[in-house]
Amino acid sequence: MKVSIALATYNGERYLQEQLDSFLHQTRLPDEMIACDDCSTDRTMDILKSFAKSAPFAVHIYRNAINLGYTKNFERAISLCSGDVIFLSDQDDVWFPEKIEVVLSTFRSKKGALVVINNSRITDEYLKPTNITAMEQIHSANLSDKFFVAGCCTAIKSEFVPLILPIPSEYFPFDGWIHRISCTLNCRVSLSQPLQFRRRHADSASYFFASEAKPATILNKIIYYCKYYCKLRKSSQSHQEMALKRVEGLKFVSNYLVEQRIEIERCLGESIKWNTIMNDIRMEQEAAERRLALLKKNRFLRLPTALMMLLRGDYRYFVGWISFIGDLVR
Repeated sequence: MKVSIALATYNGERYLQEQLDSFLHQTRLPDEMIACDDCSTDRTMDILKSFAKSAPFAVHIYRNAINLGYTKNFERAISLCSGDVIFLSDQDDVWFPEKIEVVLSTFRSKKGALVVINNSRITDEYLKPTNITAMEQIHSANLSDKFFVAGCCTAIKSEFVPLILPIPSEYFPFDGWIHRISCTLNCRVSLSQPLQFRRRHADSASYFFASEAKPATILNKIIYYCKYYCKLRKSSQSHQEMALKRVEGLKFVSNYLVEQRIEIERCLGESIKWNTIMNDIRMEQEAAERRLALLKKNRFLRLPTALMMLLRGDYRYFVGWISFIGDLVR
């Protein structure tokens, strides 16, 4: 299988070279690297050009005419790859030497796998390991595997690309969309084996408490979501608007799957459990619609409906009892 690396960069001069060097140390080298730079103003382009001159594989560098943002920059990088397997890469991590080899082996051994996400070992900004892995964080915070979403740990088969591009950035970030579709279609494989260092620092493009360089607990989860709800109160975007966006996003997913059914069956085979998939989406969509209706009510009148939703199991689609309490107090 031909291997492509889709690298998205933006002002990454501080850490980029270490990530590029880790590509050179792979036990199975990539066949090409596609780097899309989002109008960096530092030495990122110089580092990429220098790397391209000596790399033992093809390196193609593209600089966006305008700043596209994180999601659309990755979308462009993916679209330019020609490999059978495309590895997504941030600019500040470091891959373990066996990463490409292990992921390719997984694709070969797992029938129907179109997406593989590997575990990572979290470090501080100086690449000092914490002995904490991303997957351990998810589990210790009592979160479901649907929260295990990291573009930098993701590899996709080329036949999956038509199912995810273009990325509906109005509803999902690029990695959220990839894993939403792959989990929905049951074509994602998660590897508990850490295959890279994931560096966390002040300039990290994404923040989630379970991906930080300190142990995640249920208390951390409560604090994180309390802060999240407080920020919503202070911002121009209300929680009701966020719930509406969730409803619209799920409606988009449902319609999209119907439109892409022929392509999906071509990729996954006609044995795909289509009715089960669409029923699961419908149930989640109905739960989101009930929650939106709940949030439109006066806060003091929400308890009976919220209790019914809790007993029905609607809150399993959100953050469980934390979402239940949050719906009553804000």
